[in-house]
Amino acid sequence: RLEEKNGVTRFTGSYEMESKTKYTLYTRRWFVLAALAFLNLSNNALWISYSAVADKTGEYFHISADEVDLLGTISFIVGIPMCLGATYIVNSMGFRTGIYCGSVLTLLGGLVRGFSTLPGLNQKMDLKSQFYLSLVGQALTGLGNPFAVSLPTKVSQNWFGEKERGLATGVLAMSLPLGIVLGQGCSPVFVNKGEDIPLMNIVWFIPALLTQLMVFFVVTTSNPPSPPSLSSELGLLENRDSSLKEYLKTMKSMFKNKRFMVLFLVVGGAVGFFNVFSTQLSQFMCSRGYENTTSGITGSLLLGTGFIGAIASGLIVEKYGYIEEVSKLFYGIAGIFAIVVCEFMRCPDSEVWIQLFASLFGVFGFGMYPLGLELSVEVTYPVDESIGTALIFLSGQLQGGILVLVSSLLEQDLSLAEQQISVCSDSIQPKDHTRFLLTLSGLLTTLVVVFVLCFKTKFKRKMADTENVSKDLH
Repeated sequence: RLEEKNGVTRFTGSYEMESKTKYTLYTRRWFVLAALAFLNLSNNALWISYSAVADKTGEYFHISADEVDLLGTISFIVGIPMCLGATYIVNSMGFRTGIYCGSVLTLLGGLVRGFSTLPGLNQKMDLKSQFYLSLVGQALTGLGNPFAVSLPTKVSQNWFGEKERGLATGVLAMSLPLGIVLGQGCSPVFVNKGEDIPLMNIVWFIPALLTQLMVFFVVTTSNPPSPPSLSSELGLLENRDSSLKEYLKTMKSMFKNKRFMVLFLVVGGAVGFFNVFSTQLSQFMCSRGYENTTSGITGSLLLGTGFIGAIASGLIVEKYGYIEEVSKLFYGIAGIFAIVVCEFMRCPDSEVWIQLFASLFGVFGFGMYPLGLELSVEVTYPVDESIGTALIFLSGQLQGGILVLVSSLLEQDLSLAEQQISVCSDSIQPKDHTRFLLTLSGLLTTLVVVFVLCFKTKFKRKMADTENVSKDLH
């Protein structure tokens, strides 16, 4: 068992090994990475698609803006308790069981959504029944999401070598927003009126089906035949008790870990900001005269540049190190650009500026996200990697859900002049979101200050990978 004493991480037990052990990397790791990436992609494309065309969704189902919001926020509601269940299942039953749970729930969610509005079948159901059936499909997708988002660091730790982990985590972390890019950016392209909603549900069911096939054929085991690094080997050798009592003990230790709790707050806060920004972007922008295609392009630019940022930050840390310093730099710059975006979204005729600063926010915000996940593994090692990632996601869901509620409480009616420029459909009542956008700016400022000033870490996993620790094994 790994224990820390006088600043040195030691493995206490009967295990012996050579200090110059060579570790094998298997080609299958890239296929496993692809399977998990496709799961995140398909799950999040399903989740965001209704919100991406909020006015057309309201037009098809004949529902209010709050009911449209529910199609997006139901994932937050069911995802919060499922985060705890997902961490226990993955911790006790392994990666393979976790990814199967996520892929099957995503497939079922897409299937139920498809049936709810399936041409021919939808004529036999009233619109309220179709809406509630779609809501069930969204809930199933939301139940699968915690499995998908909790697994990136587990895959990078147990399938990839020490020098590849940052890049693997970056790719997997960005598969989530890449799915949102597709759902948010592509849905407005072929959903031009309410009657196109059934087509949208069929389109986004296809990636979920392909993902399930990929998981079935690729993920045949939780771990490779041999571990890729020393820290992975020591972690796997840990006699992790899968009982509920031990799980609760582990969870208690996580919430007593001050370094992790800072990440829980600030990285989770960034996820919560992104969640509410994504689900309500269409409503924010249509009230200021921006069409759905404009909001879709804005979201796609934010996420597309984010993919570049995530890869770039991983390569920077891989070459130069200083993961803590790079994380703080990226987080601070991202906070500044996010605040600027919030300011411009209060104004009409600012399309270029909104998209420019949203793109810059994407580079630095999503550049920091995989680094935050890696830091969570460092501060909690040798606890199962999926637990820290899932708890950060839980924090994001909690904070995102609270922000959605705050948004509805702070919105105001538009003035007569402002109503003239609104392009929201008749089913969505346009609102003035100024007070909420200012609140978001204050929240982001607080999170940046807390992260920069309060986060200091010891790299427990890195110490386990060093030669000196290897020599201390006995």
